[in-house]
Amino acid sequence: MKSLFQALAQEVKTTYTLEKDDFDIPALPQAQCIVIPLIRETIAPLIIRNNDADMVTDMFAANQLRVRMIASKSKGVEKRRGNQILRSLGVGGKAAANKAYIKEKQPASEVFDLNTFVFGDSANSAAKAIYPVHAAVLYSDALSVQGLDQPLIDSVFRQGGISEEFVSFDAQTHKTSSNIFTTRSVLPGTLFVQSIVMIGKRMTREAFNHLLLSIGMAGAYGGATATTGTNLKTHLCGIYWGAFERSINAPQEMLIALGEQSKPTVADMVDKLEETFGEAYQNTISASELDNHVNKLVQDFEINDSQLVKEYHQASEQMKGLFDAWFTPPTKQGKKK
Repeated sequence: MKSLFQALAQEVKTTYTLEKDDFDIPALPQAQCIVIPLIRETIAPLIIRNNDADMVTDMFAANQLRVRMIASKSKGVEKRRGNQILRSLGVGGKAAANKAYIKEKQPASEVFDLNTFVFGDSANSAAKAIYPVHAAVLYSDALSVQGLDQPLIDSVFRQGGISEEFVSFDAQTHKTSSNIFTTRSVLPGTLFVQSIVMIGKRMTREAFNHLLLSIGMAGAYGGATATTGTNLKTHLCGIYWGAFERSINAPQEMLIALGEQSKPTVADMVDKLEETFGEAYQNTISASELDNHVNKLVQDFEINDSQLVKEYHQASEQMKGLFDAWFTPPTKQGKKK
């Protein structure tokens, strides 16, 4: 296992340093694709809504109507967990989620950090300019393995506007609350397939481990408010990489490869996805090896391991240099400030 991760470390060895200018990112990234297929398992009722508040978001894929969970439903929580990790180590996580703001003459590195680099972000500025950072990691939407012809949806009758006296009568208006509605959630036991992809040689080793740690530490996925409740359990299906992206990365292709299953199990799905992705990519790390690596990262974080903390501080300094150089406007002499 160690040799495999050493091989992957060479693939994500990126310095962003060219011969003439430090931290210049090439306009066309080098050919490379790293992909981690995921299985998301619902372990509590999960609300997945479209514009109609009463309905579950769905789409037709792989010959069936399936539940569709948009990427931000899972990415948002893992991104927030990444911010919390940096904040706890004192190396970032200062900006509020989706509310980053760069003050006048403030360096970009005081707002952007390793989490920004991995998951992407944008910031408004005092100069009315937008500072965008493209995510190094791309999340696909997740599609349910089971079709909607199976009993996946639970309907719950609810009544809002309950008073402090636990009755629906409003003493101020002298009326009974008419806020009555039905919510529909996805039942526990529903399985989703999803992929997270890294294109081009952008990821550093520290950034890659931060991604894995953020996934490993994320235990609170969307409930009714999309921020509370442990509703999803994530199963990692290995790491695969090669020169270019393959079509198997698409959730629909993953579903086709899995085939029709009346009672799908996580273990069988992991085995099948390992086989399918292993055929598509030249380089692989198995699901069990990846699980061991993520578990070790989580344990090291919990005990504040000195080597892990050192790597985070090194990555923090690298990100500061990258963002300050990237967003600092050049002077008239063509040199960066």
